[in-house]
Amino acid sequence: MHKDLENKKQSIDKKEALIKCTNICSKAEYAVWDIREKLYKWGVDSCNHDEIIEYLLKNNYINEGRYAECFVSEKFRISRWGRIKIGYALRQKRVAEQYISSAFETIDEELYFEILKELVKSKSKGNISDFKKRASVYNFAISRGFEPELINRALREIEKDEN
Repeated sequence: MHKDLENKKQSIDKKEALIKCTNICSKAEYAVWDIREKLYKWGVDSCNHDEIIEYLLKNNYINEGRYAECFVSEKFRISRWGRIKIGYALRQKRVAEQYISSAFETIDEELYFEILKELVKSKSKGNISDFKKRASVYNFAISRGFEPELINRALREIEKDEN
């Protein structure tokens, strides 16, 4: 009988969940979807989810626009992801398109292209005129979420610089 009680999912009440949420949200940025997942994982009664999230939004503990900007900045500058991959990740977290578009506007276009070129150069390690090598580098850049037309432009510029 004890094992059944130990294996049963622990749940917390609304007040305790709100305290936990305010604590974690004051230390890092979270999307509404992240908080819903945490509430579910903690076993909070689903009828309280909206009320808790409404409180967090009203008191600016969570802000989807701010979250999107931080996410875009981190994934672009640190992880070196392209807009396609970043947008896909934000859509998985159900962030609204308006916040995604606004966050993308914070990316400097020149820096974006320079980072893409840097990634392509580091992956190519030399001559990219070989078809297989070029395809491999292209697929790498696609997997990082960069746009095909920018990848082709970067490949052309690198190839031009090498010759």
